[in-house]
Amino acid sequence: MLFRAALLFRAALLFRAALRPTPARDLPRHGRCPPERGRVIRSAGPDAHSARVPAVAVPAEVVEWVNRNFPKPRVDLDWLQGCYEWVIGLDGVRPNSQELFDTIRTQLLKSSLSESLDPTDGLPQDIGDFNTQVTLCGVPTLVEIISLSEVGSSAFQLDQVRKGREERLRAGGFDEYDEGDEEADLEVEGEGPLPKYPRSMLSFVLSDGTTQFQAMEYKPLPQLSLVQTPLGFKLQLKAVRFICGVANLEPDNVILLGGDSDLNQRKDYHFRQNLRQRMGFPNEPMPEFEGGEGKNNEHGGAGAPGPPAPHHE
Repeated sequence: MLFRAALLFRAALLFRAALRPTPARDLPRHGRCPPERGRVIRSAGPDAHSARVPAVAVPAEVVEWVNRNFPKPRVDLDWLQGCYEWVIGLDGVRPNSQELFDTIRTQLLKSSLSESLDPTDGLPQDIGDFNTQVTLCGVPTLVEIISLSEVGSSAFQLDQVRKGREERLRAGGFDEYDEGDEEADLEVEGEGPLPKYPRSMLSFVLSDGTTQFQAMEYKPLPQLSLVQTPLGFKLQLKAVRFICGVANLEPDNVILLGGDSDLNQRKDYHFRQNLRQRMGFPNEPMPEFEGGEGKNNEHGGAGAPGPPAPHHE
């Protein structure tokens, strides 16, 4: 345990220098729920004014359910309003039905938290500062994974596995979400089983939609992996300790919820750049991503200081 704590502290120092938090305003704001938040009607003429069609009120039962299941940060009321209007417009979804609650939950887990949560109700903005030593208390806090990497193995080793996986995947016959085989021979170009990433300690950048901070596995979270965990994956933190501004995660203090977000399409690119930075190489040019975000966006639209793993949905 002492060795793991020392490794955790050393990795925190290493990655704090490499991963610079991105301001929350640079996070993409593309929730999966396509709510309109009231239709705008414009009259003709130069002095035209906008008028909103009155929105359908969200029932108190729905608001209570959302607040009970996602108490912190509060779900943004405009987002909930638009999402509710969209959901009840789906065929077969009845107001206050279990299907309605399930659909709202799914849409929240697939949203960007910068769009769906109240920016005034999150974690303290200095939670990730190096001198922060605190344990969260109170209700669980909803966050999403902005980036992830493996810090218990060298960047060179990870990059060799990444290249080997890409070669095997190009050759065909493999599932890109397959974890791979530890016995795969990287020396045999383009042949053999899919290589498996070493698994020691995962490092994350998490966000509540407004504030970003680093986190690491203090104890393993076996459900998470470089290959299968998408960016935008949601989890709730409860009684998590922050040491030197880094959240120490273990099975007893996190609730894994699932989901993803538009960040996930950039996963491969940011994983490569993280490894290149760790090896002292310059970043590659930013490619264009779906939705037009890419080359012309200083932060790549990812809102992520660090990487992720080499897989897209």
